[in-house]
Amino acid sequence: MPIRYTWSIMVEGTPFTDDDVVRAVAGDSDARERIAAVLSSQVRLMIVARLGPGSPNDVLDDIAQTAMIGLTDALGSLKTRTVGGLRAFFSTIVSRRVADHLRQRRQGDARGARPASLDSTVAGLSGAGPLWQFLSQSGRSPLSSAALQEQMRSVLEALANLKEEHRAIITYAFFDQLSTGEIAELMEISRPAASMLLIRAIKTLRRAVTGNSQVGQHGDAQTR
Repeated sequence: MPIRYTWSIMVEGTPFTDDDVVRAVAGDSDARERIAAVLSSQVRLMIVARLGPGSPNDVLDDIAQTAMIGLTDALGSLKTRTVGGLRAFFSTIVSRRVADHLRQRRQGDARGARPASLDSTVAGLSGAGPLWQFLSQSGRSPLSSAALQEQMRSVLEALANLKEEHRAIITYAFFDQLSTGEIAELMEISRPAASMLLIRAIKTLRRAVTGNSQVGQHGDAQTR
């Protein structure tokens, strides 16, 4: 029986709700702390997905801190007050902070930094399990910490070598945990186009990591 990819596999277990988002935008400190705790646990991996493995630890920390500060400062202006709306909002903030860093790096600001360790980065792997399930032959993620770190090293290295639109859509889907509609809006394409692009990107990444381009074990993908 074919295994169908559903978007819930990405956002399953989301530890804050639309109500939390509404309360956070209104200034509720408990809701804001809960959301900050969740996003801060995955923001480093969101950054690594954009910069590639081996990014300096101090760079990851600086971008993560400025992204979290940016979210706090701008949260009151959030228009779509849902979990998806907040994640799309935060994705844009992280992307802008990474772009700022890349501009500075081109000007020579990143010299002398120490390499990052994936051992520290994989602490926030909220999107990595589903991604590996989709890439692997077995559909299962490794159980040990060492195997998980090696898995993510392979995935991130392969991700860094994809063409930009494939890398971007996988980052949005699995690391930023955005829906097809939210991705389509960010990329300024239609929802069907985003869905097809994601399928092609996954096939390409899966081929790079495992040598097999099939999506899932048997085939097709279904997104909301």
